[in-house]
Amino acid sequence: MPSNVFEETRADAVQVRNEPIQARSSDRIAALLDAAAAVVDEVGIERLTTALVADRAEASIGTVYRYFPDRIAVLTALSTRSVDRFLRQFESDLAEKQPETWVDAVVVSIGSSVTMHRNEVGFTSIRLGDLVSSPETDVSRIKTHRIAQTLRDVLIDSYGMPQAESLLTGLEVAVTMIDALLVRAFLLTGKGDATIIGECEKVVRAYLTTYDSEAHRA
Repeated sequence: MPSNVFEETRADAVQVRNEPIQARSSDRIAALLDAAAAVVDEVGIERLTTALVADRAEASIGTVYRYFPDRIAVLTALSTRSVDRFLRQFESDLAEKQPETWVDAVVVSIGSSVTMHRNEVGFTSIRLGDLVSSPETDVSRIKTHRIAQTLRDVLIDSYGMPQAESLLTGLEVAVTMIDALLVRAFLLTGKGDATIIGECEKVVRAYLTTYDSEAHRA
């Protein structure tokens, strides 16, 4: 599995007010994001404030504003980090499971997301969907679109799938379904509702199999 596919996606780094140059700055940003994740896990994204982040991180509000101009910047950075960690998990799972077909490879991503929901603080609230949308949003910055692009590149490189726009669209639909169903599965229990997780895999597999059949008939 060519790792450059994942590395190129990760190159879209978190944008904060001051780019960290020293390791101490990087560590401080990580600590602030860890604090933000803990707050989100407890009160949700709607109630997150920079003051709560500062309090949880035992830092001054000025320290938070040094790196993040507002709560939206905190959520955006936390969201970008969640995508990065999800992609790392997916890359590891692909290497371990070595799925035979392209549909199986996409289904592997469901297990990767389940692992993140179970182990990553705040992931169920941050999720793989998009927290903020505005008329100025660039399509390439939408998380489900970026993840679908990474999936498409993996499928092209490893399974010989055609570089078709319809494939990207189909994968973005699949990622959106996965995100919605797994968030539902983890709303009431930290381990996730096994029935809904199972249904998620069946729904996505059926959808992608239908796409594959239609593509071969085209």
